[in-house]
Amino acid sequence: MEYITREPCGQEGCRETRFFLDNGLWFCRRGHQQAGTQVVEDPEDFGTQGKTSRVKKPVAAKVQKKYRGRQAYRLYLDTYQLILWKQCHALVNERGFPPHLEHVVRDLWALRLETFGKKIEDRGDEDSQPEFFSSQPTSARDESETETFTPGSKLVQWPRLIDTVALCYLGAFLMRLPVSIADFHRMVMRNEITYYRALIHIPRDMKDKLPQEYIALLETTRLLKAEDLHTAVYDVLLLYHRQFKVQFPPLNYPPLLYRLLKRLALPVDIYPTIKRLQTLLNFSFSYSTKSTRRRKALNKPDLQLITLIVIATKLLFPFDDIQRHPSSAQEPTVQAIDWNAWAEVQRQFERRDKTAGRIGKGNEVLVDEGDVFSMTPDQLDEYMGWYESSWLDTSRPPNALASLFPLGPSSSKDQTQPPTSTTNSDDEEEAMEKMLHMAPRYLKSRAVISDPDADIPRPGSQYSRYKHESDLPDSARVFYETAAKVVGVSLATLVRCVSQAEIQINKWLEEQRRVEYFAERERMDVEEEVSGLEEIGEMEGSK
Repeated sequence: MEYITREPCGQEGCRETRFFLDNGLWFCRRGHQQAGTQVVEDPEDFGTQGKTSRVKKPVAAKVQKKYRGRQAYRLYLDTYQLILWKQCHALVNERGFPPHLEHVVRDLWALRLETFGKKIEDRGDEDSQPEFFSSQPTSARDESETETFTPGSKLVQWPRLIDTVALCYLGAFLMRLPVSIADFHRMVMRNEITYYRALIHIPRDMKDKLPQEYIALLETTRLLKAEDLHTAVYDVLLLYHRQFKVQFPPLNYPPLLYRLLKRLALPVDIYPTIKRLQTLLNFSFSYSTKSTRRRKALNKPDLQLITLIVIATKLLFPFDDIQRHPSSAQEPTVQAIDWNAWAEVQRQFERRDKTAGRIGKGNEVLVDEGDVFSMTPDQLDEYMGWYESSWLDTSRPPNALASLFPLGPSSSKDQTQPPTSTTNSDDEEEAMEKMLHMAPRYLKSRAVISDPDADIPRPGSQYSRYKHESDLPDSARVFYETAAKVVGVSLATLVRCVSQAEIQINKWLEEQRRVEYFAERERMDVEEEVSGLEEIGEMEGSK
């Protein structure tokens, strides 16, 4: 009998592996019948086989996972609009902005949507590929692109993520709220409004249907620079002005001027000087909407304001060691600033969070691998809490191993994290009040010399101009850097703006001297002519 080796039998503990075939049935060597049958082919019936029947699986309907064409355009705009609404909601409910701000931003967005109407409603491109534009801020694009504006160009064809913050600022700008672009940049850095990792706030079903190309446009790959936000605001403002004829009011500068002077810890006595310089330079604190190939940074209201502050400070409280004496006790220059002591007070203000053992709101995103080794346990907890609330996507289904790595208390469903924006603002205001109380450390008195014939330097004389960063002395550099950081521009931009304004002032002074010179020459000519007529009259009378 022929045996075939197979798997062990397994019946009644039988371990037999040799089997034989009998009438189409398998039996082990010990006689145990196995499950199943074996059909033996008949040699006389060569070439015939039985039919094989297979159960057909139900055909699943193909579902389009990613939208394309017009559907993708619509979904992208819906996602963009949701991010914009979340930003307005945070500004109104957590930052204390007026509720009407949401209506203003909504109206601005409704105008912008009109430019996408044809693209959204065009049913002929349902499956067409989407059009793209650069998602980088304007400073990273080609200079020829950023300096020109064409209403129908791809530069403004689709909204960018940075434009959401610009729209929120323009809404506040139209309402003349005392808030600056630098304030919005700080709110972005502190994650008080949705910007970084904005897609984690979008529902999962919307993200799953959004093409990867559009998701990339809503992702941030680098930190937002305040100067890029200045440029984005200018771009969006020009778009609304030239396409929809929207007229934007001038900057509500008095409260902003007060805030800047308070933050820079400068005496309020320079306010009249700033007003005089504004009239002289003809600054209107409005965005220039003229069609020019190149945009000047000095055309931005925030930069006009900080430029006036810097020039007024240089006039009244110079950075050199020359002793200038006022002629009256009522002049603001009876006080002088010790700029080394002022710089130390500013450094204490900047280091207030580290002194208190905290990382500081807005500094978490700047932490790198080298900072981790010097962090205290409280700072590590603060950083991990920020990372959890800012970067973890809770819309994804939990992993099977997630229970082994529990999150912090801020992620508990039964515990609501209290808003910290008001507390942060209060802490900053309190720190500024303490800094102002340190004014006696850096303010000192000057001797008043009222003698008009005294040969001494007077305030405003020997004014120093700095055309480049390298020309700044140490004391002036600290002040320039602090002012540039407060307003949200680079040091080079501020130096260039101040230099341009000083050139305009110098031209005005030359014009005044020219007018005075010709007026004096005309007066002398008139006097000579009158004197000549008198002499002729005397000669005729003597005859």
